Amino acid sequence: MKIKPGQPEAGRVLEDHYEPDEDGYPREIVGPWVLDKHHFLRHYVTASRGARGNMGGSHCLIDLYCGPGKARIRETQGSVPGGTLTAIDAASRSTRGQAVPFSRVFIADLLEENVRACRARLSARSDVQVTSFVGGAETTVHQVVGNLPRRGIHLAYLDPYALPQLPFSVLRALAAAPKVDLLIHFAASDMVRNLERRDLWSRFDAVAPGWQDSCNTNRGKSVVRQQFFTHWTGLLEGLGYHVSDRVVSVKNTRRREIYRLVLASKHKLGDNIWRTLNDRSGQKGLSL
Repeated sequence: MKIKPGQPEAGRVLEDHYEPDEDGYPREIVGPWVLDKHHFLRHYVTASRGARGNMGGSHCLIDLYCGPGKARIRETQGSVPGGTLTAIDAASRSTRGQAVPFSRVFIADLLEENVRACRARLSARSDVQVTSFVGGAETTVHQVVGNLPRRGIHLAYLDPYALPQLPFSVLRALAAAPKVDLLIHFAASDMVRNLERRDLWSRFDAVAPGWQDSCNTNRGKSVVRQQFFTHWTGLLEGLGYHVSDRVVSVKNTRRREIYRLVLASKHKLGDNIWRTLNDRSGQKGLSL
């Protein structure tokens, strides 16, 4: 599972991020903040079941960074399903007698081992139709979009480790497909760490095209970071998305922000649903 550190998606495959699981497949090693990320994914999928039910058609889940489908929380023995399995389980659960499961899931990852493991774990837990691809997201997104049903509400769950793994071309391709909503884990820690270095600015050009012209790079570091994020969300809006201004900040054990959860929906209803969700403590206190 080795990739040269210089490759754009190397962060996904560092060897200390994986270990063998008892089922014979690899599992990822993650921080406890995964519980916050999956909490919002699970509850958004559950809360949006009415919209899927009213629309009819075939509803699909898309995960271009699927990983192996299972993880262990670091420094514990507790394991959790990956994002894809979390969403599939949430959609299949009946609430008030109503369940609107995804009829098809598209998974992809740079590593064939991850795709194989995630596919096997999906098959063991669900009878959902699984279509899988191996490769970087900028390639696999076109394979996914070419197979999406035209009728249905689709959700793309995008959870890359670093911002360069999510070039804007991926979002543009998803936006061109009918009714694909986006739940994006924006790697804020990458922005904080690397926007401070002018020699690394070029690596963000594909993430948010035009940002160097849009942002006043002579301002303070925190101002430049906020301008970058605002420019990026503006690009999403330019694709026809409603980008919720309720952005959820996910922090590590030292209370430093590592992710921002961003909901971009083709219909305003998605934003309305997103605003109703509480955090794991029952509050709406994780928002920026």
